[in-house]
Amino acid sequence: MDQGLAAIKNGSHEAFVEVYGLLHIKVFRFYAKRVRHDDPAKELTQQCFIRLWEYRHTLSEEHPLEKQVFIIARSVLINYLKKEAVRRKVAPVEEGISNEHAHFELSAHLHAALETLSPVRKKVVMLKSLHGFSNREVADRMNISVKTVEDHITKAFRHLRQVVSSFFF
Repeated sequence: MDQGLAAIKNGSHEAFVEVYGLLHIKVFRFYAKRVRHDDPAKELTQQCFIRLWEYRHTLSEEHPLEKQVFIIARSVLINYLKKEAVRRKVAPVEEGISNEHAHFELSAHLHAALETLSPVRKKVVMLKSLHGFSNREVADRMNISVKTVEDHITKAFRHLRQVVSSFFF
């Protein structure tokens, strides 16, 4: 399988399909064991392999490919669990407001708050929070340093907290 590492790095679709065939069941079981539902586990498995393909150029030839796949899998799982925690925390509890209406209202407020960010901060937040990229992945995509990504995220969330709190209070 590690012979396929160089081939995948060089963009070989055939090598990628071969690695997918060898590892997708293991990755699926990794997720199924942790999320305890098949549908999210299938989705996470797809995200893991999509991320493997998108970031194949960053693969290290010093480490086994399977290990690197599971590092990606762990990262995807952490992002998923964070999103789920936020989703549960933000879910409206008020009686008399339907979940759909409250979700629409909350989405409108979040969208409005996001629009108050600078274009660069907005892009960083969107890649990080909505698309689930790691700081390193955001930095690579935007050709900036990881420290700059962290700085943008800190300042953006500080600003968003202020803006969103003004909507509710």
